[in-house]
Amino acid sequence: MVETIYADTNMFIRFFTSHPEEQSEKANRFFIKVSLKEAQLFVCDIVISETVYVLEKVYKVNRNEIYEKIHSILNMENIIIENRSIIVNALNYYKDKNINFNDAYLASHAIKNNINKVFTFDNDFKKIEEIKIVNEV
Repeated sequence: MVETIYADTNMFIRFFTSHPEEQSEKANRFFIKVSLKEAQLFVCDIVISETVYVLEKVYKVNRNEIYEKIHSILNMENIIIENRSIIVNALNYYKDKNINFNDAYLASHAIKNNINKVFTFDNDFKKIEEIKIVNEV
């Protein structure tokens, strides 16, 4: 039976940035192990969110590159992504609508749950046609 291992954000940061080198090499070896189906990786939503944030704010990686990096994880075999469909939609909103990833995630989550109204003062939600903003009762 293949062992399932829970992912932490720093593993993805090391894998994507090659920094620091020693940790990056360990992350790369681990991903090889996953690709060979010698281990299975479980990734929760918050790890994706943190990864996007750190790549964007700390490493100054551009939005399209972040999209490609995260999307590459989503397409790997032997990786379980919690709420995969929400993450995929959120990534598309993040890239295509140029909005904050967390807002994109919230909008995707609302839509998946058949809710089209969000109480917010954040204008990013205006960029998503399926969502109506509510901020008065």
